[in-house]
Amino acid sequence: MLGLFGMLMLIVVSIEFTRKPENWHWFFSLGEDPVEVELKELSLDELDFQVLDEDRGTLPPDTFVAVADEPTIQLDEIGFNVKQIPPELLENVQDKRVGLLRSEQDAMDRVLKRVRALSQDELLDAADSEIGFRVVFTDSEKYRGRLIEVEGTLWRLQPYPFGDPDSTEDDLWQGWFFSSDSGKNPWVVFFAEKPDGIEVGEGVDRQIRTAGYFFKNYGYATEQGLHIAPMLIAKTLIVKPLPPATDATTENLNLYVFIFMVTIGVLFGLMIWWFVRSDRKFDKSHLAEIAESRHDASPEFITSLSDQAPSDPNQLVLPKGTDEEK
Repeated sequence: MLGLFGMLMLIVVSIEFTRKPENWHWFFSLGEDPVEVELKELSLDELDFQVLDEDRGTLPPDTFVAVADEPTIQLDEIGFNVKQIPPELLENVQDKRVGLLRSEQDAMDRVLKRVRALSQDELLDAADSEIGFRVVFTDSEKYRGRLIEVEGTLWRLQPYPFGDPDSTEDDLWQGWFFSSDSGKNPWVVFFAEKPDGIEVGEGVDRQIRTAGYFFKNYGYATEQGLHIAPMLIAKTLIVKPLPPATDATTENLNLYVFIFMVTIGVLFGLMIWWFVRSDRKFDKSHLAEIAESRHDASPEFITSLSDQAPSDPNQLVLPKGTDEEK
């Protein structure tokens, strides 16, 4: 009987398994090339942050070439898909190069045209929040031009000269921030509008959110040498509000707890003192003498007990008329 029940349960489980299409992917993938490991599972230690040796045509870090005649770029040239800049417009973008290249001028102008033409809400609504640091770093060609949403901790904010060297109207802002999946490796973002409420400098330590187009893996100089950071081009940053200031009640919470514990200790000590004092007062009272006289045997009674002969209880003679004798 138990065997039949077990077979019935096995049939039910098999039916439940086979009715789901996702459980048949292995069958239809027979003979196909194996699927690559998902990039999100890669460790940061496995990533190569080295800048390529060949770095011709680059500008010094934090500088950009000024073009005499601004290129005429129509918005319809960059397509109507907000989520993606057409890849053919970003063909000259090169990864793992220090700073920005002269050959990338037109591509960056096109992306800036896009973010300036759209509102921040439109960018956030269209952005993909599932694309992380490891993904864009290891497969930059696939995700180049993709609009992604990133949250993190802003560490550095500084102006970035761009366009006409004699004017600051077209200058950009450069921010460096860390996301939850980037570890000690930062992102760099270039944006057109400075957010309110953030001072320029290092050690900003503010929580931010932004939607920007992934442009390239950007090379920059550090004290330990050249390094790589994923680069975004965004409209601006959204700064999360600071937590409300802690009021006096919260600040003095430890003091209140200490006072409460001291009060409990004092009350407990007073109760013990009161009980001890009551016992001592009772010991000196006449009632205590009476109680002691009733509980303690007199010396005469104790002496009389020693004169009694021992006897076996089983040999005792009961008086006449008791139940045992009857």
